[in-house]
Amino acid sequence: MQTIKITSTCTAVSLALCASFLSGPIHAADSTSPPWLLSGRWQQSADRLQATWPGVTLTAQFKGSAVGVVLNDERSYYAVEIDGKAVEQIAPASGKRTIWLRKLAAGEHRIELIRRNETPDYVGTVYGLVLEDGQWLAAPAAASRKIEFIGDSFTAALANLSTKRDCNEREISSTTDISQGFAIQVARQLGAQWQTNAMSGMGLIRNWNGNLPDRDFRTFYARQLHTDSTSKPDARWQPQLVVIGLGINDFSTPVNAGEKRNTEQLATDFQAAYRQLIKELNSRYQQPQIIVTAMKLWPDDQQRPNVRAVVEAEHAAGNQRIHYLPLEPLQLTGCQWHPNLADHQQVAQQLLEQIQALKLNW
Repeated sequence: MQTIKITSTCTAVSLALCASFLSGPIHAADSTSPPWLLSGRWQQSADRLQATWPGVTLTAQFKGSAVGVVLNDERSYYAVEIDGKAVEQIAPASGKRTIWLRKLAAGEHRIELIRRNETPDYVGTVYGLVLEDGQWLAAPAAASRKIEFIGDSFTAALANLSTKRDCNEREISSTTDISQGFAIQVARQLGAQWQTNAMSGMGLIRNWNGNLPDRDFRTFYARQLHTDSTSKPDARWQPQLVVIGLGINDFSTPVNAGEKRNTEQLATDFQAAYRQLIKELNSRYQQPQIIVTAMKLWPDDQQRPNVRAVVEAEHAAGNQRIHYLPLEPLQLTGCQWHPNLADHQQVAQQLLEQIQALKLNW
């Protein structure tokens, strides 16, 4: 049995593409080649990969008829694809275990493991991949095109598989699959490597219904793992395009009595914080193209004008690399009024049309 596992630590906590290491015999790849490709905010340690963000992905290539995934994650589901086709959905369970995929056709295969859910207060662990009577091939090359998606539960594809609005926590978790969300749909259509930094319930400066006023999306966006304030992103991740969908939680509930901002101050501070985020992205990612989305929200349609005002201010300041995309009305028939699969397909189509119109040189 051959194993791919981590044997040394990356120089920092990786934001997206972290160098991988290997142990055990290698075939059809020299000893300096990483046996897998990592995408997303994985935290790498001596013998494991850990994650709290959704959409982190491990991809490897092998020759053989059986491959196993070794993991310990009691909170998140994982989608497993072989040669581009979904073959297994790994459900949460406690304890280290190996999930085998056997009876594959003899020959060369590509496996992709995608973490479906976000777990901001829990760290999921993947120990690696194992083979039965097979051999590892060279890791897939990273795509030159790179897209980062920043957002909330809509970007995280919360409950996108559900067909009802009233759900318990177990139903929400089991019907969430970011691999079928608009972000990964768009990235795959464009042949791009993705990073999905999305967090449900969190707003840019105000969370849903004013919850948890001592923290917001910015608190956690700066972290590789939500649970570790010392974990920092890796500057090697350099996307040419960033798609931002923030503001739903800031504006979808009325400001409550006792909150630190009234409605007017919320709008002012939101615009300032959004422009600061754009400034930071421009500096970190060397002036990427940025698409910002917004939609009509109950009760008073505050997200669209505030996001549009941010774009107008950026244009007035000379930044023509930011683009406003108002989303068409959505069905929102998923749990807790979240987008369903058709909604995600609709958003993906809107984004693809916008991206194609930009004629990016990537």
